[in-house]
Parts: sequence; C-alpha cells; structure tokens
Amino acid sequence: MLMPIKPPKFLRQFLRGEFFRYLVSGSLAFICDFSVLVFCTEILGVHYLYSNIAGYTVGLLLSYTLNTKWVFEHRRFNDHRGREFAYFTFIVLAGLGVSELVIWLATESFGFPYMVSKIVSVFFVFLFNFAAKKWLLFSPTRS
Repeated sequence: MLMPIKPPKFLRQFLRGEFFRYLVSGSLAFICDFSVLVFCTEILGVHYLYSNIAGYTVGLLLSYTLNTKWVFEHRRFNDHRGREFAYFTFIVLAGLGVSELVIWLATESFGFPYMVSKIVSVFFVFLFNFAAKKWLLFSPTRS
C-alpha cells in the first residue's frame, strides 16, 4: 500500500497562510476586474482607462468581501466597519492610481495593447495593496 506524500512543512504553512489566501482572492478579483475592462472596452466601446476604473470597482467589492471574510486573520477596525471600508477604499484607490499610470504609460509610451498593460500593472499593484492592507487594516491592534 502506498503512503500518501506529505508536503514539506513550509509548503503546508504557505498554503494555509494569509499571503496565499490573498493571492487566491486577488486572482479572483483580477479575473472580474479584467473581464469588466475587456467587456467595457471591446463590447461597449468605452476608453480603456475608464473601463479600467469600472473593472477596478468590481474588483474592489469582491476583494473587500474576500479579504474581510477569508484572507486576513485580524481586523484592526472590526467594530468600525465604515472606517475599515473607507481605509480599504483609500488603499485600493491609491492602487488604482498606480494601475492607471502604468497602463497609460505602457500603452501610450511603449505601444503595448491595453490588456498587456493591465497585466503589467498587476505586478506593481498586487504587492502594494497586500502590504498596505496588512499594515493598515488587518494586523492585530497595538495595545
């Protein structure tokens, strides 16, 4: 009888950790964001930078839900959900600014298709958003 192979401890910890859950939730939010971007641009004929804002908004709502319900173990503003959502929105809007800038530069200056530019922007925004959310919103309160 074959014994099941047990993954190394560091891998088990990673797969149960916040960063992995953030990666999964961020991927789901990105799929929604990207889908709205392409739909608005290709089907509705909206300029890609406006479509990016629409997609980012959909991603924000999904991301907030997943981050508060599943990703992070601590909530600094658990008793103040309005404040928490306001900070979350501020962080995401800062990320949107980075996204818009990268997409615009990559598309207009380097000639990348807007969809490729969006994917390039994700690398910059993903780490910024994780670090800012973890630090400002989802770390244990300091006593």
